Amino acid sequence: MKKLRVWFILSLVLNLLLIGMGSFIMYKQGGMATVKKLFSSEEYSDYYIQKKVSFESYDYPAVDKVFLGDSITDHGELQTYFPGEVLLNRGIVEDDTKGVLNRIDEVVKRNPKEVYILIGINDIAGRVGIDEYQKNMEKIIQSFDQTKTKVIVQSILPVNNQTFGNKISNETVNQFNEVLQQLVEEHDIQYVDLNQHFKNADGQLQKAYTVDGVHLSGDGYDKWMEILKK
Repeated sequence: MKKLRVWFILSLVLNLLLIGMGSFIMYKQGGMATVKKLFSSEEYSDYYIQKKVSFESYDYPAVDKVFLGDSITDHGELQTYFPGEVLLNRGIVEDDTKGVLNRIDEVVKRNPKEVYILIGINDIAGRVGIDEYQKNMEKIIQSFDQTKTKVIVQSILPVNNQTFGNKISNETVNQFNEVLQQLVEEHDIQYVDLNQHFKNADGQLQKAYTVDGVHLSGDGYDKWMEILKK
């Protein structure tokens, strides 16, 4: 029994040493981010968590507009297009429909007059199934009391594969947009087809409106806001 106990203790110590050495090597090679990625159970990035906490910490007077989405929304200086209105930018870089659902309560409780939803390109990039995307979008839409908040769903923008590469197919973008059109008809809400205004004859995002094939340039934001104001 004593020998078994000794071997058990030695084995435990050896395993702890190996784990420690492995963590140190990973830290040296990839930094703390690598260690956190491997050992953390968090589903969301530090940036996402920081933004979510920040959103929840502020009080506002009556809110006119909320823009809800991913980096395309996050990067825009949208308030400048609607002077005199209380506008909240609720975009988060790399977010998808699952992430929006995880933070939707903060938007809903503010009872904005209008909410503009643009989300889905990261679902496509993350290979989220179209059925799951549809379910998530339906939950997002149903989160709002439409007697208090007008819900406006916007089509997913095309990408420019020459600039951005082939990580995202515009054919898939079109398929996801068909789902959105079906949902807005079922729920009798407004749909804004941004896609048709941003694509060229080949169905690609026009280079004049993008900085990298997927995110918008200043002219792209001007075009987007011009469409909404019409």
